[in-house]
Amino acid sequence: MLKAILFDLDGTLLPLDTAQFISEYLQSVAAAAATAAESPQLVAALLASTAAIAADRDPAATNADVFWRVFRSRMTNSLPALEQAFAAYYAADFPRLSCLAASSPLPRQIVEAARAGGLRLVLATNPIFPAAAIRERMRWAGIDDLPWELITSYENMHSCKPNPDYYREIAACLDLNPQECLMLGNDTTEDLAAAAVGMTVGIVTDYLIDPGRTLSRADWYGTLAELATWLPAVLSGSLTR
Repeated sequence: MLKAILFDLDGTLLPLDTAQFISEYLQSVAAAAATAAESPQLVAALLASTAAIAADRDPAATNADVFWRVFRSRMTNSLPALEQAFAAYYAADFPRLSCLAASSPLPRQIVEAARAGGLRLVLATNPIFPAAAIRERMRWAGIDDLPWELITSYENMHSCKPNPDYYREIAACLDLNPQECLMLGNDTTEDLAAAAVGMTVGIVTDYLIDPGRTLSRADWYGTLAELATWLPAVLSGSLTR
């Protein structure tokens, strides 16, 4: 019996092109911190620090611990000024990227339907961003004020997608078996990794990321609009594609 539903954010509940968003994000954060560090060096440090999160297997280190350990090693001389620049960026400049996201009532309707059906809510975005950036993107999707039991961020998680340990950690936080969880995302590499620990997986295809052409491995796939009609089957315990 399903007891919790895990939603990816970018490209799933938040209608946007993830690759475009990351590109625009890197340009905007580099511009905001231009007085503290040269853009190529800063972008390289951000990418290396994020890659370190994906490679790390230390269960005692949060993703934030890993990120900042690598970032500090690369940007030691600029660090104090960069920390101030980042805080100002997420407060003032990052919200301007909302123009990259489309507006839709469906994300909120779907999450509310899951909640009404008794499922516990998890925002299972890849935890490589700080909570402030995730909360802001949730606001763009119109779901920030809903009663999420867990929102994964780099501060509270110890691995990231597609590491199966990420999904195991979520289940452990909820005190559930993975088989009691449904993961919904748009990436057949990152989100289908939940199947490796026993979770049911649905893939939303509006902004599909499918480098391996493995969409058929999902328990269900379809558009966000189709998800809104499929969800009652989930809640009734009848899972069909």
